[in-house]
Amino acid sequence: MALDVPAATAPLLPDRIGFELRRNSPLARILELMENPDERPGIAGCAYDTAWLAGVPVEHDPAESRFPSCLEWLVDHQLPDGSWGGAVLYEHDRILSTLAALAPLARFGHRTDDHDAVVAGTRYLWQHGHRLSIEPIELVGFELLLPTLIKRAQDAGVAVPPHLDVYRHERETKLSLIPPQALYSPQATVVHSLEFLGDQADLEGLKAAQGVNGSIGNSPAATAFLISRGGGNAGALAYLDSCLHRGEESMAPVLHPCETFELLWAAYHLFIGGVPTSLIVPQQEIDSLGQALASGGVSLSATTFPIPDADDTAVALLLLQHLGHPVDPSVLENFALRDGYFASFPHERHSSVGVNLHVLHALLRVLGYPNCEHTVDRILDYLNDEQTAGLYWLDKWHISPYYATAHALCVLEELPRDQALRVAPMAERSREWLRETQNADGSWGFCGQPTPEETAYAVLALAARDPGDLHEGDRHRCALAGRYIRRAMLNTSRWDPEQIYPPLWIDKCLYTPTLVVRAAIEAASIVCARVQQSKEEFPL
Repeated sequence: MALDVPAATAPLLPDRIGFELRRNSPLARILELMENPDERPGIAGCAYDTAWLAGVPVEHDPAESRFPSCLEWLVDHQLPDGSWGGAVLYEHDRILSTLAALAPLARFGHRTDDHDAVVAGTRYLWQHGHRLSIEPIELVGFELLLPTLIKRAQDAGVAVPPHLDVYRHERETKLSLIPPQALYSPQATVVHSLEFLGDQADLEGLKAAQGVNGSIGNSPAATAFLISRGGGNAGALAYLDSCLHRGEESMAPVLHPCETFELLWAAYHLFIGGVPTSLIVPQQEIDSLGQALASGGVSLSATTFPIPDADDTAVALLLLQHLGHPVDPSVLENFALRDGYFASFPHERHSSVGVNLHVLHALLRVLGYPNCEHTVDRILDYLNDEQTAGLYWLDKWHISPYYATAHALCVLEELPRDQALRVAPMAERSREWLRETQNADGSWGFCGQPTPEETAYAVLALAARDPGDLHEGDRHRCALAGRYIRRAMLNTSRWDPEQIYPPLWIDKCLYTPTLVVRAAIEAASIVCARVQQSKEEFPL
């Protein structure tokens, strides 16, 4: 069944396997961006990394910021409640971003507006700091960064509340997992958060951690930290300059570059939305992904981040296999744990539901993994244990359960019959949770406000089955969601983009991988159209 992607007057671009792609449609534009990495929007800027740049002093004048435009950006983008961070309220993000912003404003801010921003931000810490313990997911490196950021703000004269540092035990646990020789290694993920070292950092170690692009762990914050410690060099400065000049404002992203991650996760969402794989994996990327798989795994940036991860590796396996490219699933053994499930990276404190779902998806599609049946059974046990309150799943890389739950229901739908029967009760509980949590306007949202992204995940989850198998209630839910998404996207030019794509993804702060989110929303729009079309062809 060919799908007519909504764009009424646009001419068709016929795909060789029958999928109708309309020129100038949202999908066509997404596919163009996937073909051209230099044109992609990248990771949206954030307060956390922008604050680290604002905190770099002028080399010969330690009373002035080297990046005054970043200092001004912080004042201009303080939220009405006094905090900094994403539009969706998540205290781990708000507390860490606010601490990061207060230090340079207190140190370098000379205007009344700067002083007022510090007062309001400090008040927010006192009013909200105690709420960290009620949120289920930490941010990347949070237990390492929080004590350092507290001291950094205190050293700048900020009256940080004494009850804020509640992660000292977790910090000790995390540090015990990291081999000393890995601390400054570009091959270890901890380098992405090396600013946590604060006054204890070794300058030569920081320089040794620099990558080929001048960054430390593709992190503007960690690279700014290197410069602030007196380790500034041409490579580091050029890297920060490239981060700042990606957009129109003086703000830095939490991660840059991450072109392979952007491609694979945009492709994965389109894949589970039914877009042909031949359209979503650019031909020029196939060989490099295949070479990475043969060399131990795929990383988020093929050229600048030499640390493979299980997520990117599993999705690359799945997509290349679907294209008929020869792949060997035994590469996933590099990420296997003794417990039978899988880790994203070495030295982790918490496992990832999403990683194990994507590995499971690859194992179901790519034959030849050693002792595959036992491994699949163990992952299913793990998923059963990790289902929150018997309703939904949470992942360590995204604050919304709609993300992990959507991926779970899409993957579990592909299980062989005997295993599908085994997981049917927990899958049906999640479907019922999705049904009961939809808002009257067709949207979904977990953290106090609806979002097109979360609505897209809910649609993909409910419609994971063949559209002809959906009952009338779920068809109606998808129709409502489709209308909500269309209204939201039509207003993109008039709304604040962060209201359309609020940060929900987890790094050291919340962030938005814009291309990935756009692809998920478009995949859901395609699914909604398919569900409506199937109703017309096969009425219940």
